[in-house]
Amino acid sequence: MPYDLVALGLNAVDVLVRLPDQIKKDDKQMVDHLVIQGGAPTGSGACGVGRLGYDVAFVARIGDNTLSAISEEEFRKNGVRVELFVRDQESRPALALVEIDPVTAARTVFIQMDNYGYLRAEDIPVDAIRSAKALLVDSYDLDATEAALRAAAGTGCRTILDFESGDPVRMRALLALGSDPILPLVAARQLVGDAISDDTPGEIVRALTALTPGQVVVTDGLNGSWAWERERASVRHQPAFRVPSVDTTGCGDAFHAGYIVGVLEDWPLHLRLEFGALLASRVATRIGGRTALPRRREILDLLRPDVSDELRLNIQKIHETLLSHSR
Repeated sequence: MPYDLVALGLNAVDVLVRLPDQIKKDDKQMVDHLVIQGGAPTGSGACGVGRLGYDVAFVARIGDNTLSAISEEEFRKNGVRVELFVRDQESRPALALVEIDPVTAARTVFIQMDNYGYLRAEDIPVDAIRSAKALLVDSYDLDATEAALRAAAGTGCRTILDFESGDPVRMRALLALGSDPILPLVAARQLVGDAISDDTPGEIVRALTALTPGQVVVTDGLNGSWAWERERASVRHQPAFRVPSVDTTGCGDAFHAGYIVGVLEDWPLHLRLEFGALLASRVATRIGGRTALPRRREILDLLRPDVSDELRLNIQKIHETLLSHSR
């Protein structure tokens, strides 16, 4: 059976700590919130889709070491298949230390990539990608991303791009290969450069359409997301759902996961944006980018008074499908 989603990109293990209100320098200090879990954008995005019961596989190069073992176990327990992993003795995931501000919930990330397992051209599972319903890639290893996008070209596989940083020239070229580029505002602004005079999210997302025929989306945290609707020649804005925020790690990854679920369910653009925003808001309520991702049996817990009636109905349909399969 073909996969619903194949994902590849930066593979990381996160160590997250919510800092205490008072920090004692040069001393030992107890903390209430310290979490070790898998991380990185496409990894957590894949877990968001996998936890909701879709058939998801991740592509990574890992070795025989502690970080690799943690990474593999994290994917397995989040419903992501690992048979597309490439194994060698030396490779390992990136290691990220994430410090979370106890007041603002903003995070500072320190990344170490010694012996990181960069994917090689021969590692890309061309046949799996060509038969998949969707592909999720990032901009951390553009050679692997390009190989994966070219494998999907000319097929029915939707290609979702999570481009945060990298060589702007190559990123612009690869945007044209993606069916659904979803970029944070800062990265989008960098890519459009001097092509705009009005530096607003709406104008930035409009300018991105000159770089790709795909469905362009720009995200900006608490300010929500913007998408260009080609058939209406207009910008659609999706506000963020307000929650008491504990940690913003992984909110963007969750948005991608929600959007991909909408793609797999053949939802219209506005529902894909709304469900992405809804998943992102849930993730912000716990420490770690994967901690609060819902499982399929928990999907009704996402419903809240400000969810649209149309999305509410479609979430209930997903839940009913789960019940029918469990009978």
